[in-house]
Amino acid sequence: MCGIPPFKPINLVFDIDDTMYNLMEPFQKAHEKFFAGRVQTDSTELFRKSRIYSDIILAHEKEGKIPREDSFHERLRMTYRDAGLEITREESSRFETEYRYRQTVITMFDFMKDVLDYCKEEQIPIAALTNGNHEGQWRKVEALNLQKWFLPEQIFISGDIGYHKPDVHAFMAVGESMHFLPERTWYIGDTYESDIAGASQAGWRTIWLNHRMRPCPDTAGAADKELTSGDGLLTFIRSLL
Repeated sequence: MCGIPPFKPINLVFDIDDTMYNLMEPFQKAHEKFFAGRVQTDSTELFRKSRIYSDIILAHEKEGKIPREDSFHERLRMTYRDAGLEITREESSRFETEYRYRQTVITMFDFMKDVLDYCKEEQIPIAALTNGNHEGQWRKVEALNLQKWFLPEQIFISGDIGYHKPDVHAFMAVGESMHFLPERTWYIGDTYESDIAGASQAGWRTIWLNHRMRPCPDTAGAADKELTSGDGLLTFIRSLL
């Protein structure tokens, strides 16, 4: 029938941070500028810690336990405290300014451009689900030019929908809005705890883009597919069709 797109057996939902671009680079640049000579811990480990604390602080912010204006400072303070450095509010403010600037000049992974181009060409239904507040995440959307592949109504930010990954309701909100059946929906993300575990609990299939080579925290292993490099992502998606 003319004008009706062909049926596709899958829907794809993408995480943004560290799945579509190198999230560590803005952190690393800010660290090198302000704190590199003051701690022994390398930036990779500090970044890993900051990701853990980011999720904790974001959950506390949502629950009203911490004001939004204090969130970044607390996340950074906890990260560097573990490295033996106590930082001031002024220091974290300077770090944040540099970090936010670096996030405006991020570039998408080449493999992700290929994947999204393929989805567009094959008319595969897609969406994005990311944790964070609207302003910060939307700046990344614009920096990555996601509008090339996604309509605004296909981009879901936890601060807007009221649920924070790994809360199963975050994934359900996307599924209901996009009319995605859980058993046909695949979620692609880099963080096991919030992306893979959360999506699995919602009944979705999952692709763990484990390019940071993190050990799986779950002995059962909820991911349907684990990739340690983005280079294999397009090949796997093609196999699903």
